Amino acid sequence: MKIVQSGVVCLLFCIACGVREQAEVIPSIDLTSRAQDFVTMLSQGDYIGCVATFDETMKTGLPEPKLQEAWNTIQIQVGNFEKQIGLRQTREAGYEVVYVTCQFEKGKIDVKVVYNGAEEVTGLWFRPAP
Repeated sequence: MKIVQSGVVCLLFCIACGVREQAEVIPSIDLTSRAQDFVTMLSQGDYIGCVATFDETMKTGLPEPKLQEAWNTIQIQVGNFEKQIGLRQTREAGYEVVYVTCQFEKGKIDVKVVYNGAEEVTGLWFRPAP
């Protein structure tokens, strides 16, 4: 985990994902509703449900207690989660990537959810929304 500062301090977190920042415009599989559901589970404290969507590497690297710790850290830094306010999907380095923009008490955070070909979560980031 790495703490970065960009107006709002937030947690930047990624596990087992080789995704580059270059994005293709046209996604091949629509995973937006899955990512929205994932963020809803996070906001409701259903960390076990979130981890169930992970690939094996993510399950090992970010088990339920660590995911809960990461989410709690976000809320310590930017306040309580309020709502989802934006959504976009791209294709990056062969992965489907969904950005769920969320409003917290003190700012906006993009939850970047990366999916592999089996539609499992293979990467996860929390970062300030543009």
